[in-house]
Amino acid sequence: MSSVAALPTIASAARTTPWATSRATASEAGAPAPSAVVSLSAAALAAAEADTGVAPLSASVRFRDVGATVLAALKAGATVPLAQQVLPKDVEHRFTLSVVTAGGTKVDLALASRDDGLIVQLSADATLRDDERQALAALADGFQAAIDGMTQEPPRLRLGELAGLGGGLLQSVDLQAMVTLPTTPPATQTLAFHADAGQRSVQADGPSGKLDVRVDTSMVDSLGTRQQQSAAIDSYLKQVDQAAARGHGDAQLTTLFKDAFSDLSRTASRDGPAAPGTTSSGKAWPLAKEEHAVLTGLADFSASMTQAPQWNNPVRTNEVTAFQYELSQQTERGGDSRANRSLTQTQQARLTARFHQPLQEGTPLAFDYSAESQNYTYHQIDDTARSDVKLGYRDGRLREATLAQSVSQSERVQQYVLGRMVSDHTMPAEQHLVRDLVAALAPYQPGQDAAGRDDSREVREERRQQSLDALGQHMVLLGDSVALAARNTALGV
Repeated sequence: MSSVAALPTIASAARTTPWATSRATASEAGAPAPSAVVSLSAAALAAAEADTGVAPLSASVRFRDVGATVLAALKAGATVPLAQQVLPKDVEHRFTLSVVTAGGTKVDLALASRDDGLIVQLSADATLRDDERQALAALADGFQAAIDGMTQEPPRLRLGELAGLGGGLLQSVDLQAMVTLPTTPPATQTLAFHADAGQRSVQADGPSGKLDVRVDTSMVDSLGTRQQQSAAIDSYLKQVDQAAARGHGDAQLTTLFKDAFSDLSRTASRDGPAAPGTTSSGKAWPLAKEEHAVLTGLADFSASMTQAPQWNNPVRTNEVTAFQYELSQQTERGGDSRANRSLTQTQQARLTARFHQPLQEGTPLAFDYSAESQNYTYHQIDDTARSDVKLGYRDGRLREATLAQSVSQSERVQQYVLGRMVSDHTMPAEQHLVRDLVAALAPYQPGQDAAGRDDSREVREERRQQSLDALGQHMVLLGDSVALAARNTALGV
């Protein structure tokens, strides 16, 4: 087998043409080398600058369309070598896509840049079938979107399209990326993404901090509709923004965290009610309407972001500037039969933050050893939130349905004037919500309607579904005590 047959043509097909290309030397066995070095000629640099208006040496220009073009070539029958050279260690930017097909074949595609050249390497450890080529080519747009996101200034995470697994023809997809940022001194942003039939995950590390998002996609029967998931994701993203504002979290880290959480959490494959049938969670019974109503519709997840700590005050080195935010959801199903089953879902959030504020708004903090620089407040925030919903069935009837939500917020503020502490106070806030949901979730019973009404079964079911949908809006975790108090009022007694 040969390397991608028209790799120079692939490179020149990108919009940043023309390219000057050179192939690596073929092996003694006669198989063409599994890589190519694509040099950016002076004409290419000038064309790129004229075409985009962006500095031609930027990563976004170097990699524009390259990943998509290489993968798309597989669909046209481009051959793939069985060996891959090791990438140089001194590259500025690197993207490595590793895919395992359903048949067990491992395919690796590496893109890297160094000086004025691009390095493109493609290999597979076995011959690819036509359907596998189609599945790999289908990743082209997703791979390129991930590259384009990482090479933005500042970087973004664009992983939604890459999370699909090619209609069952791919076992797993992994992407490792490293981008050198145009900062002084230079810093790097890294990314590690994985997706298979049972999970999705992403870890990112950069100058602003670290994030880790993991989504369990194995229990597909507990997933909601696309609409339900979008509503839950939007609610969570608002809470992330609120936490970042309250804890003075880094804006870039927060943006990357929201990108990762949103892209990995969109796992729904349907717009309407789930079709009857068996489940994937080891239980032989599907969820009822009322069970779907009390769930968020999201796959279980754990997500965290941790800002890089700073010690800005040389006088009090114990005063760290820090921000950490964690979110999680866990769903469990129990029972020995559909008639005697249980369902629980727990959502949790935690915010820990430390930061300084000037005494006079708008005055910049400029800490040194002088007393005049020691006029500030130091804030310590510790917030937790939790939501538990529990359903229990006995003899086929809903016997238990409870919702318990709580928020505990605490902010300690220490005020210093000319280096001396003049006040130290803590502001706590707590809110709790507990509801019995049996009546709200119970199916329609004769006599519940107004006198004289004789609605059809379809009308009654539609009315019940509307009621369940309205109740479902209150299931997503809230991280603010004021918001939970408003929900408490909205739900009534």
